[in-house]
Amino acid sequence: MRCQRCGEREAVVRVKLPQDQEGTEQILCSVCVKELAKAYQETACPSCGMTRQQLLHLRKVGCATCYSFFKEEVDGMIRQFQHGHTKHYGSRPEEESVEKRLVQQLSRLREQLNRKILSEDYEEAEIIKQQIVNVEEDLRHV
Repeated sequence: MRCQRCGEREAVVRVKLPQDQEGTEQILCSVCVKELAKAYQETACPSCGMTRQQLLHLRKVGCATCYSFFKEEVDGMIRQFQHGHTKHYGSRPEEESVEKRLVQQLSRLREQLNRKILSEDYEEAEIIKQQIVNVEEDLRHV
């Protein structure tokens, strides 16, 4: 059987091309398969110019457009890094997370206190000040 792409050489492999929306297969010769594989690897992001081959080698995207342009590859990398999941399921050490959470809460409360004082809402400011004292006390015990 002849290659369906060039029609010159003997076909040796059946290929389903990624850009085919209908999922049709083509029977191709080895030369055409190599040409298509090279063209596929050299496909570049329209914004930053990063190629598919660079993305797969570096395991990093070049710009925000790469996420949508190379969606299948990026999803595959995320699944590989996250043990089959496409969302990040990270973890933090327990000792660090409690202290960090309290420090962040303290920072937010101090910002709220400053806003209440500037708006002359002293009753709310007093409530926030008491919350700051409680968080500082909790922070001393961690």
